[in-house]
Amino acid sequence: MKSDQIFKGMKALVTRFGRAERGNVAMMFAIILPVIIVSVGAAVDYGRAAKMRAAMQSAVDATALMISKEATGLTSTQITTKAQSYFNALFTYPEVAGVTFNAVYTANSGSGASVKVDATGTMQADILKVPMPISVSATTKWGNIRYRVALALDNTGSMASASKMTELKSAANKLIDDFYNMAGSDADVYISIVPFSRDVNVGKDKKNDDWVRWTGGADAWESLNGSCNGDNSKKNKTDCNNAGRTWTAHGHGSWDGCVMDRDQNYDTTSDIVANAPTGVMAPAHQYGECPVEMLGMTGVKTQKQTLLDKIFDMTPNGTTNQGIGLFWAWQTLKTSGPFAAPSKNSSYVYMDSIILLTDGLNTENRYASGCTYWGSFLLGCDHEPAVDTRQATLCSSIKASGVKVFAIQVATDGDAISDVTKNCASEPNNSNYFSYITQASQMSVKFQNIFKELAKLRVSA
Repeated sequence: MKSDQIFKGMKALVTRFGRAERGNVAMMFAIILPVIIVSVGAAVDYGRAAKMRAAMQSAVDATALMISKEATGLTSTQITTKAQSYFNALFTYPEVAGVTFNAVYTANSGSGASVKVDATGTMQADILKVPMPISVSATTKWGNIRYRVALALDNTGSMASASKMTELKSAANKLIDDFYNMAGSDADVYISIVPFSRDVNVGKDKKNDDWVRWTGGADAWESLNGSCNGDNSKKNKTDCNNAGRTWTAHGHGSWDGCVMDRDQNYDTTSDIVANAPTGVMAPAHQYGECPVEMLGMTGVKTQKQTLLDKIFDMTPNGTTNQGIGLFWAWQTLKTSGPFAAPSKNSSYVYMDSIILLTDGLNTENRYASGCTYWGSFLLGCDHEPAVDTRQATLCSSIKASGVKVFAIQVATDGDAISDVTKNCASEPNNSNYFSYITQASQMSVKFQNIFKELAKLRVSA
């Protein structure tokens, strides 16, 4: 056979081989199989390693938090020993070998104390057959944050049902206990308590204070509390004067201590309650369902019982005005005014917060009412959106000032979520900031969640 024929035959054979498809799949699979095995194996091994790392991180986070509660009175050796014990109890994964652990405490030198916890180990990969290092760290800092907590608590008549007032008292007492245990001194945690209904009770002992307003309009205290000379049927100054008679206001000693909303728009501003201008004064109101007197910022460490006694004294009565409770809670966070909080030390960071708990929708304030009365007897109330409008503006002002607002709506009667209550919270969609509950017994858990949110130490990996 001639060489050119042999060459042409070989060329044709190669061409046919190149076009042939039979057996290509098997060949290609054989080529990529090792890659597939390695990829799957890596995914499995790295997935296990990620799980181990998450477990170890959780263990060092918890260890750092627990040891921080005891660190101040311990030596460096004792801190390491206790921290190691906590960690060993929390991290129980034998797959991670050669675990090393360290805990370092740094005392408070003005910017807070801290504990840094580190842990490392190695997990042997099952498929890749290589050691995979795992390393985590957590730091807790405390001591440079101080708390001012204002409790705006619903004391309206509906709180008498479904054990709501009983459960509120229990939950509030536990919250006070928790802050008591946290505080090293009064300076660490101050708490105020503002029971509210339609009004807030600032205390009848304030009758001679110049920031209480008695006159100024048809709804002023002296215009509604007095007697009409010669005509007992006239029950207010306007009707008496219109009848050509003389109105004599009662002495202020008969005042029950309640105040109503300030003049608009001072009812939604941060202006301190004072004796001038007129709008910043607190209008006295003789309210037949006046709640128990409010309590300004009180050091929990030395006056815990005072706080507990105030909670014990709360009684459900009256209609709902969340805004006035929030307003006076905000006033107690200020370092001036009739309920001035103690001055702040510039060496510390302060967390100012308001916790609002309410079981109902707004029904009436000084300006609008969804309630029906027969004389002075309350027949019933409906939701009054105009009160929500004032509250929404107030809540925006409070949050803009840097105050953290938490809100709990207790809907044992099946009320829908109150938008104004929810949106008042600093983080309306965070369940630790706004809670909607349908059972009174859930109050305690929600208060605990708020405490943890406020008190948790910053943990950084």
